Amino acid sequence: MRIVFAGTQSVGKTTLVEDLRAACPAYRIEEEPIRAVARITGQPPPAVPTRAAERTLVEHGRSRLLAAAPGDRVLFDRSPLDAHAHSILSMEIGGEIDPAFLAELEPRVIEALGHADLLVFVPIERDLGNQPDGFRYLDASNRRRVHSILEDLLLPDRGICRAPVVRVRGDRATRVRQVRRAMAAHATNPTDHGTESSAAASNPA
Repeated sequence: MRIVFAGTQSVGKTTLVEDLRAACPAYRIEEEPIRAVARITGQPPPAVPTRAAERTLVEHGRSRLLAAAPGDRVLFDRSPLDAHAHSILSMEIGGEIDPAFLAELEPRVIEALGHADLLVFVPIERDLGNQPDGFRYLDASNRRRVHSILEDLLLPDRGICRAPVVRVRGDRATRVRQVRRAMAAHATNPTDHGTESSAAASNPA
């Protein structure tokens, strides 16, 4: 099963991905695109998303999703959906991105998400604050705005994501259980949700 995780900054996406990997060791993690691109290029992401930066992120995330076969067990820490949301924010706050560019990106985002079997949306539940890891540039207001944009993009009538969407809540262990229930409900075969290790079963967080 190809599982995509989405959410604004500092909501615990990467933590959830890592916790789920510990509980389901048959899965591998696909690195967050913004980190992967920065590692490959040696360049940090721009403070305000540019056309070139967002196109690169979308294409990187798209290529990784398209490379995963339907039977692969992959946890995608972010996807082109998140890049699309940040592009919309960039347009709203006066960046160089415009509606024509968003119209160019959206079919690529839809194509990429067409290769996801499940999308996990991690919402804002508490103000965790931005962690100084070199990749977090949104203030509290813009974090909330990206959250709202993602909620809008995931509405069924937008037609951007055809995969089932699960919205997680609660502490780390609770979130893992919620995702695993969704995995079991939407698995194409009984083993798609992976095998839980005994250590993870006793302490999924």
